[in-house]
Amino acid sequence: MQAPKPLALSRLKKRCVKKRLPANTARIQPLDRFIGQQRAEQAVRFAIAVPDKGYNLFAMGDNGLGKRTMLKRFLEKHASTRSAPDDWCYVNNFESPRKPWAIRLPAGMAITLKKDMEALIKELRHAIPAAFEQESFVEQAESIREDFSEQQDTMLKEVAAEAGKHKLKLVLQNPGGYSFMPVDDEGEAYAVKDFNELPEERRLEFKDGIELMEKDLRAALRDLAHMEKDIREKQQQLNENITLTAIQHWLSELHDKYADYERVLDYLNALQKDLVENVEIFLEEDENTDAVTRASPDHKIPARYQINVMTTNDADSGAPLVIEDMPTHNNLVGLLENVTYMGTVATDFSLIRPGALHRANGGFLILDAGKLLQQPYAWDGLKLALRTGCLRIDTLEKQLTLSGNVSLEPEPMALNVTIALLGDAEQYYLLQRYDPDFGELFKVLAEFESDMPRNEENETLYARLVSSMVKDDELLSLNRDALMKVIEVGARQAEHQNRLSLNAADLKHLLREADYCARADQKDQIDAQAVDQALEGREYRSGHIRERMFNNIHDGTILIDTQGEKVGQVNGLTVLRVGESEFGQPSRITGTVRYGNGDVLDIERSVHLGGALHSKGVMILSAFLNAQFGVDEPLPLSASLGFEQSYNGVDGDSASLGGLVCLLSAMSGVPVRQSLAITGSINQFGEVQPIGGVNEKVEGFFATCKERGLTGDQGVIIPVQNVDNLMLSDEVIDACANDQFAIYAVEHVEQAIKLMTGVASGTANEKGHFAKNTLYGKIQHRLKELCGKPHGKQGKSKRKRMAKKASSKQAG
Repeated sequence: MQAPKPLALSRLKKRCVKKRLPANTARIQPLDRFIGQQRAEQAVRFAIAVPDKGYNLFAMGDNGLGKRTMLKRFLEKHASTRSAPDDWCYVNNFESPRKPWAIRLPAGMAITLKKDMEALIKELRHAIPAAFEQESFVEQAESIREDFSEQQDTMLKEVAAEAGKHKLKLVLQNPGGYSFMPVDDEGEAYAVKDFNELPEERRLEFKDGIELMEKDLRAALRDLAHMEKDIREKQQQLNENITLTAIQHWLSELHDKYADYERVLDYLNALQKDLVENVEIFLEEDENTDAVTRASPDHKIPARYQINVMTTNDADSGAPLVIEDMPTHNNLVGLLENVTYMGTVATDFSLIRPGALHRANGGFLILDAGKLLQQPYAWDGLKLALRTGCLRIDTLEKQLTLSGNVSLEPEPMALNVTIALLGDAEQYYLLQRYDPDFGELFKVLAEFESDMPRNEENETLYARLVSSMVKDDELLSLNRDALMKVIEVGARQAEHQNRLSLNAADLKHLLREADYCARADQKDQIDAQAVDQALEGREYRSGHIRERMFNNIHDGTILIDTQGEKVGQVNGLTVLRVGESEFGQPSRITGTVRYGNGDVLDIERSVHLGGALHSKGVMILSAFLNAQFGVDEPLPLSASLGFEQSYNGVDGDSASLGGLVCLLSAMSGVPVRQSLAITGSINQFGEVQPIGGVNEKVEGFFATCKERGLTGDQGVIIPVQNVDNLMLSDEVIDACANDQFAIYAVEHVEQAIKLMTGVASGTANEKGHFAKNTLYGKIQHRLKELCGKPHGKQGKSKRKRMAKKASSKQAG
């Protein structure tokens, strides 16, 4: 198999076609729709078109794709075409204050009702006291009191006259009691000394008279109590009549205004009854103001008569769209506040506060799944509301406490809302697996793509996306070269020449940083140089670890050769991710062989530094070696493979191609070129498979070679499938153009062998033998030497005895 030639420069990076783009983003119409998200857009349209319960939306995709922004724009546009939902408010239930009424009204009317109620109470605060100050009321009340006073005087005079017959005098004592005192013939009360000097018979007569008159007095006082009750009832009836007269006109107007709303009429009737029964609130307001009223924003209006508007909408504003960034339980389903006044904790319906579900009722609510699941009981509260189709104000304290605290039980409100839950794939599949309610409540999945095909149409859309970001953030416009650079960066982030990244967050950050660089240089627009400065600045700010790594290579702390040849030593390539920094670094792979039973010792796995994928790659290359050289009998040698100076663990199978070349070199004794680095995965047939991070790996080895000095024979070997992933830096491309560096693409391990050793792998003849001047022939020859004799039946028998002996030892 022939060794491949270096890739052409056109294969190392796909550049934009200049004529396709306008001279400046100011001439580009901003984007007003989804870009590259046709599947997600169709799912969103379906979710908002189906009114049935459970058709809520889960928007799945990586962070930074702009899911929130795209959903917000789309839902805002759709919400504006829908009619505004009804208003909701809570009012006092005068018969059972613990169970406030929920009233539903057309859009905008809840505020009207609140204002009407405020106006009514303000009018009654003047009208009711004025009515009780009218002369007619004063005369009637005075007449009632005078009648009672006359009757009281008459009854007491009768009792006093009867007492006089017994020489007793009725005396009023403090506080408000009556008693009888003995008197002489002249009507003067006896002094205690004089009374005690009276004959005993006379004292007994007075005692009997007092007992008799006390019975009559008690009977008279009972009659007076009944009379007083009747008088109070007459006074109450008079108060009610006066109150009704004062409020009837105002309430009649409200009855006429809200005649079409039965629940409001019921409330007004209950209100009228309560006003009549509690008119003293308006007559002695300062003394009867409660704690809730004092703490209320509408403290001039008694709390019992306030209208607590939970949601209100402008009739012309369309459906609401709410984004809740802190989805706690209370922020979602509402809460009941308490107030403390003079050591007393109190609450009532006026302290019910709406949640995001109330504000979004009749429209759309956007939530972040990660934040939602972090809040205690928030997910349960959301599910309960969606499952029951109604909103209940139920405090967490009541749910969690064992005490019998008295709280409110407001009437539930009907809920009609479409939830858009934003999250990633892991959150979606975890919820789907572990929560049986999730599939019933979120039936629609909108999967957002992380990239889109790169073609002429999509490049135009991408330019429009850039234009919209520039306009939204008031950035400097981009010229054509800068726009081309940004599109190429999008392809680099997508890790494919024919795709563009849809990570809107990274794109916006790049534009802002480029704008900063352009303004710092006092430019009137963003050019390619400003974009390059932004990229370099980003790399420098997050490149501390990268710089330390390459300094260690330069100082010789990390051993890497970029020239010469070595047996059993290969330059592998790894990608390190530290925070936002991602860069490639060469790593030395070494292999040794010895007499043994054909096993390959994976040092990384043995010391628990190798991940599962890395171990799988080593097993595959071990299987390839056994299939290539151990078909008829076990291999008489064992090998060890390790990543030198690897202290933090290794994972992935991208080093399996390099590991195989390393072991083949060690087995054959043929040295490997250290001027080449290699990356790639293999299967059991030696076919090379693609890997990730190819751009970072190539640039990492190039940086190392540049630091050591470019010699012209240095380069990187990659899988042929990764050619379309190449979006290399201009520095690497320039070096390739000047024949200082090269990129090779291979399909099979045999091509890599030819490149790295200069020796062909070889092809077996009909007897399975390889030519001696090939790499496989050298390995075959060495294996035969280890078996004792290179040819003949005797050598074959000896090899069988050795294999049997090795097998016995292993079993022992």
